[in-house]
Formats: sequence, structure tokens, C-alpha cells
Amino acid sequence: MNGILIINRLPCPVKVSATLAVFSGMLIAKDKTSSFMLRLFTSPLTSSHFIFGYTLPLFPMAVLQIAVCFTVAFILGLAFNINALLTIVVLIPAAVLFIAIGLLCGALLTNLTAWLSDIWFDLDLVGGAFKSIAEALPFVHAVEAGRAALAGDYSAIFPDLWWVICYAAVIMAIAILVFTNKMNSDTT
Repeated sequence: MNGILIINRLPCPVKVSATLAVFSGMLIAKDKTSSFMLRLFTSPLTSSHFIFGYTLPLFPMAVLQIAVCFTVAFILGLAFNINALLTIVVLIPAAVLFIAIGLLCGALLTNLTAWLSDIWFDLDLVGGAFKSIAEALPFVHAVEAGRAALAGDYSAIFPDLWWVICYAAVIMAIAILVFTNKMNSDTT
């Protein structure tokens, strides 16, 4: 790579998704400090209803942010083709992952995700344990799936995309469990 911010390295959509994690974390934290959350606890809703209730409005926002980011990338010289459109679709599970992370942890992990996603610098430059840890987490896989889609390397999309989909499902389930425990402890 000749530069850090080469347009085909795809840093923007993943960083936008990381912003969703911060936003969703701040949203749920704000609601917890207001009487809104107490009013919700009196309803017959379950924890999964709460989590999906926060996720569903954020999902279209994630898609819109990715589309805006790609529109700017097209203006800056990214080729508009079927691979770019496929990349937008491939990044949707990453957006769900970051929403789930935000709902689970708030703003605690979002800067770490950028460091571990291979968007600010090449992980091969660091190597060692840092690279191994980054490859065990979903962030670099989200970036690689997006890069593969953008390059039209269809066979390389799903090995990385499966990591993202599995992590998103597990983190969403953990968020529901943590929310359930928190809801039960707040009502007693």
C-alpha cells in the first residue's frame, strides 16, 4: 500500500459503523438516567423487545450512513459498479455488530475497534500477538469482507462475513441477557 487512506482500503463505512456503537451506547445510557426506562419497565416487554426496539431504528440509520459514505467515495473517485453495491450489502452485518456492541458496552470499546480493524494501519506491520488478537475479533473481518466485495473477490467475502455475522448474533444475545439482568436488578 502506498498510503494509509487509499479509497479502496475502505476505512469510512466501518468507522461510520463504529460511530453507531457510540451512538447506541449513549442512547441507552441516556434513557437509563431518565424516567423513560422506568416507564418501559412497567410494560409487558421482554429484554429482547427492548434491545430490538433500540436496534430497529438504528438499522436504517446505519444503511443510510454507509450509503452516504459511499456516495462521497464515488465523488472522490471510487468506481461505481456492482462490487461497490455488494460492499454496501456486505457491510450491513458489521453495522448490526456495532449496534450490538454499543448496546452492550456503550462507548467503551469503539476506539479499540478501529485499532483492531486494519483501517488505520496494516496489521502486518505490527504482527505478533496484536495481529493474532485482531484476527480473532470481528473488526478486521468486517473490513476484509467489505474490501473483498469492493474488489469483486466473491469467494473471499463469506469466510470473513461469517465471523461478523456470528459475532453480531452472539453479542446481541449477550446484550439481551445483560439487559435482562439489569432490568431485574433495577426493579427489585
